[in-house]
Amino acid sequence: MPHFFAGCSESSSSNTDNGECVVKIDAGYIKGLNNNGILTYRGIPYAAPPTGDLRWRPPAEVEPWDGVLDATNYGSVCHQEPSIMVPLSDMDESCLFLNVWTPARALNEKLPVMFFIHGGSWNSGAGSITMYDGSALANKGVVIVTINYRLGVLGFMAHPDLANESVNDSSGNYGILDQIAALKWVKRNIAAFGGDPSNVTVFGESAGGTNIMGLLTSPLNEGLFKQAIIQSGPLWADGVVVSVFIDRDEGEVFGEQFARDIGFYSISQMRKLNAQMISTASPAPLSMFWNVYNLRFKPVVDGWVVPEKPETVFGQGRVSIPLIIGSNSDEGTILAADVNMTVSEYEQFITDHFGSDAPEVLARYPAASPSEVQAQMELILRDYDYADAAIFIAESNPNTYLYKFSYVTPKAGLGAFHGSELIYLFRDTFMPSDQASLAVSGTLMDLWTGFAKTGDPNSGMNVNWPKYSSATGEYLDINVNTSVKTGY
Repeated sequence: MPHFFAGCSESSSSNTDNGECVVKIDAGYIKGLNNNGILTYRGIPYAAPPTGDLRWRPPAEVEPWDGVLDATNYGSVCHQEPSIMVPLSDMDESCLFLNVWTPARALNEKLPVMFFIHGGSWNSGAGSITMYDGSALANKGVVIVTINYRLGVLGFMAHPDLANESVNDSSGNYGILDQIAALKWVKRNIAAFGGDPSNVTVFGESAGGTNIMGLLTSPLNEGLFKQAIIQSGPLWADGVVVSVFIDRDEGEVFGEQFARDIGFYSISQMRKLNAQMISTASPAPLSMFWNVYNLRFKPVVDGWVVPEKPETVFGQGRVSIPLIIGSNSDEGTILAADVNMTVSEYEQFITDHFGSDAPEVLARYPAASPSEVQAQMELILRDYDYADAAIFIAESNPNTYLYKFSYVTPKAGLGAFHGSELIYLFRDTFMPSDQASLAVSGTLMDLWTGFAKTGDPNSGMNVNWPKYSSATGEYLDINVNTSVKTGY
């Protein structure tokens, strides 16, 4: 039986002589720390380092260790373009770590588990980013898990040679396989942290939400989670800006081109290259908009992890688990802030994408100047890539609650922008402290954790959030005065 010690000294990881804060999991003992009553374990390896011959392969099992592993600090993050949030010094190819926050004090508490998958366009982010600290949500009586997964070329490159060496004839989606491995780790080990392995809710934002769409339609997810929350996740294979779940053939063509561009033709050669060099070999465009639009390393329909297009699976009503899905009212203000198109370029862009429907689209989103082009692209991105995807999935699953997050962050000047709900969900340190912001944060946290506990987000709330029905079109507008509305 795993050991769980409740006597951990607060804000200390050094006083472990008597076993305080030590937990036994399947690979060995780990020690964490107590932060204001929330036991925290960071940098727990859930799979073997995906290095050398394990690069571009499904994650392998962790080798057991002797002694007690120090889990008081975050592990390395997966390779990506360095940023203020993720400096180069924090990166390593050995990056398959997860983090656990638990309020439990005994093995038999069986608290609901919330498993978070971060976003970042499949080429950036980490479960250890300050914004994703799970302490505040854990204080609501749930166990929180955040993870790293392989990103960019190392996590999502498809290549015909990889398919040839795969027993499943699969290519790409290594980052999604990492997420599945982490969910299996939770299934095996979360009881040691007072969590209930039979009551796991996956939740994720942006690319993390899209990854969940893939998991929901994958045969590899069986028994790993009970319900899901998808925040601002793109779905369409032909999205205006964000195209996801492309055909494997298309992904493999790009993978071969990438290998040629960096001067290497075989996978065996590329497995010997420096990981950081590979991950930065394709410089990102200066514009965020064009970076997302031209993104190539992302989930593919590989026939194994993702057997068919998720939009097909959802459209046929083959996903029925309890689900919360929604988007923000100003998704495009950040993602399309630097479109930089002329009117003629905009009209050609719309024609290329919508074909015979382009006149109707241009009539609905007219632009007579570059500034109007940018404004209209923000709206198209919001309406088609995000809101339309949320409605489509809600209409396909009778157990879905549809929401819109419309609270405008004070002084930001960006509306309810893409990812802004995360500030309030995790109570990020930069969250405004005014009463309205605190109220919105409390509502969002109660809705999400209530859903994780019972499968119904209405627990303890003074608003009745109905399941979505195309007949009524009701959704929950999350704002200072949260209310049910129609006309999404």
